[in-house]
Amino acid sequence: MIIISPSKNLDLKKEDFAFKQSSPLFEDNSKILVKKLKTLDSLKISSLMNISEKLSILNYERFQQFTSDSNIRKPAAYIFSGDTFNGLSIRSFNSKSLEYAQNELRILSGLYGILKPLDFIEPYRLEMGTNTSSIIGSDLYEFWKDKVTTEINSDMKRNKQKLLFNLASKEYSMVIDKNNLNYKVINFDFKKKKEGKHANIGMLIKKLRGCMAKYILKNQIQDTDLIKNFNDLGFKYSDSLSSSDNFIFLSQ
Repeated sequence: MIIISPSKNLDLKKEDFAFKQSSPLFEDNSKILVKKLKTLDSLKISSLMNISEKLSILNYERFQQFTSDSNIRKPAAYIFSGDTFNGLSIRSFNSKSLEYAQNELRILSGLYGILKPLDFIEPYRLEMGTNTSSIIGSDLYEFWKDKVTTEINSDMKRNKQKLLFNLASKEYSMVIDKNNLNYKVINFDFKKKKEGKHANIGMLIKKLRGCMAKYILKNQIQDTDLIKNFNDLGFKYSDSLSSSDNFIFLSQ
């Protein structure tokens, strides 16, 4: 199975979908969070999320309108539109690949905990690292950790998977309780050669995480050796830098 992070950027244009709608598993828990967030004015939202006045007003309005009939709803993998989802390019999936992704891909979320790609959700902003202690008495890691970890264990057992491919950021993957996860985690990193050293690649890593998720899903890869054939955007597997649980891909 694969985990990825959500994005702050959203695609809210109307689209028609032929596939069956699915719903977030922890909607009731999301409503608990929204009920608390609705008590905040835009200034408090700005302070809580460290965002501009314009964005805080937008998100205040979104929380106030949450679950209203007029609010737009789209599948999670379609409403998120940041670099990871540009790399994933879910609209290029055929029905077979989309069905496979629904079973094998999970999106971690500060508001919903964990999402399947075709879960219809509403526009929101709530990063996992947001300090919500003053609102709900805990941070979001404590709020979601047991639920998310239990669900991943259940999903992987149900789908007879043995490996969890971590393509999420550290901020989001920290919500998983590694001590109570029953499966091995494979981490991924992407670097470039610069002045004889292996340097980080900045924001490009988000797109590459999405590209890797797409590569695994479209090819329905179960064997880790096949992952090593990935070569999108000029990045190739480095045998010398990688380990059994940490795959490194280098740009030449």
